[in-house]
Amino acid sequence: MGLHSAQGIVLRRFNLSEKDKLVTFLTDRYGKIKAVAKSARMAKSRFGAALEPLSVVQLIYFGRENQTLYRLNQAEIDHSFQSLREDPCKIYSAAYFIELTDSLIPEGHPEPQVFRLLKETLETLQNNKFNAILVRLFELRLMAVLGYTPQLTHCLACKKEPEPGWVGFSYNRRGILCQPCTSKLQPGTRFQQGILIYLKKMLTLDLKNSNRLKLPKGMEDEIETVTHRLILSHSGRELKSYPFIKALSGNL
Repeated sequence: MGLHSAQGIVLRRFNLSEKDKLVTFLTDRYGKIKAVAKSARMAKSRFGAALEPLSVVQLIYFGRENQTLYRLNQAEIDHSFQSLREDPCKIYSAAYFIELTDSLIPEGHPEPQVFRLLKETLETLQNNKFNAILVRLFELRLMAVLGYTPQLTHCLACKKEPEPGWVGFSYNRRGILCQPCTSKLQPGTRFQQGILIYLKKMLTLDLKNSNRLKLPKGMEDEIETVTHRLILSHSGRELKSYPFIKALSGNL
């Protein structure tokens, strides 16, 4: 038994009893953990607002390493992201980012790259006007850091670079298929080479520059179909927060 310290992002919290809360954190050192916050529901709780989802906090918690449930000793806010909660154009995207992270990350596995990605994405969302491109970037980058980077340079079947024109894309195999190979391996979708160029760019674009990427009219919906269906092929289900940001994007 021992004390552990880490920086963490609050992913979610539930009322565990009349006095206590169960909180899920993504930490920089230990990955995703769950901890019981004793008396966190009391009016004079020592945790205050530190257990609100999105908050970046300094944690001290107690328990054996790699156990499934810890006891939270201390949580102090580093950054609350309060401005995201107050912006109706940003809160749904922020909720989607943390819900998607929570759904794809198992407990007890150190994921420092995912922690940095989520924190940087929330900071970018906070400092810039809402832009649906950031959602696409986060989906692609999260898949990449988890080891599921889509193959976009050559055909999955014949290993050749695709000829000019349209290409197929397989969600199960996570990559492109050239035109001749689509007759043998049915792709999940087809799109023009222009989409492929932008997908490649999005895998390397600095998140902080997401608001500078301008897509041709009509292309944003096609890219959304590719990135989001790629997420669904891995997660297996639609997240509750996603319909809200999809509706928001359509209204901007």
